[in-house]
Amino acid sequence: MGRAHLLETTMKNWTWLRSRGGVAITLLGGLMAFAQVKRAPLEQERKVKEAEVPKAALEALKKVADKATITEFAEEIEHGSKFYEGSWNGPGGNVDCLVTESGDLVEIEEIISADKVPAAARAAVEKEAGKDAKLTWEKKTVVMYEVHYEKGDKGQEMILTPDGRRFHEEGDEKRDKNDDEGDE
Repeated sequence: MGRAHLLETTMKNWTWLRSRGGVAITLLGGLMAFAQVKRAPLEQERKVKEAEVPKAALEALKKVADKATITEFAEEIEHGSKFYEGSWNGPGGNVDCLVTESGDLVEIEEIISADKVPAAARAAVEKEAGKDAKLTWEKKTVVMYEVHYEKGDKGQEMILTPDGRRFHEEGDEKRDKNDDEGDE
């Protein structure tokens, strides 16, 4: 009778679990779906017309492009900030320039030939990608701002992007006031 009783108890428990467990899983799934906050992707990009680019951003893009004709514009949202990108043909190929809405330069990316890349960088990529890998090189110029200040008795250093995000921060016990002098 022990084996039959065990089998009967197991079947009752399984039936109970299936009938109520399915409801519990459905409720749990519904709660999870309801609790999820709809968030915009961290990065978005869309093509825009020149007329849609704010005046300050357009002026900055045209200044960097110099005499080159900007062939494409885009609006980008990265890290919650809005940027504008202009693209044109440069000496080595495509050039992309990214600026803030107010016209502050953020970065420039330009296609370059392998002979313009430092030997150490080429060697590192060859080691990682292999000798036969097809490579496209871009030179990326990124604008950052570094600030030094005292907070209490500690020297502080922050590196910021043009849109105000902290890129890097350091502090030391007692900063020598002559540290980084003339590095501005």
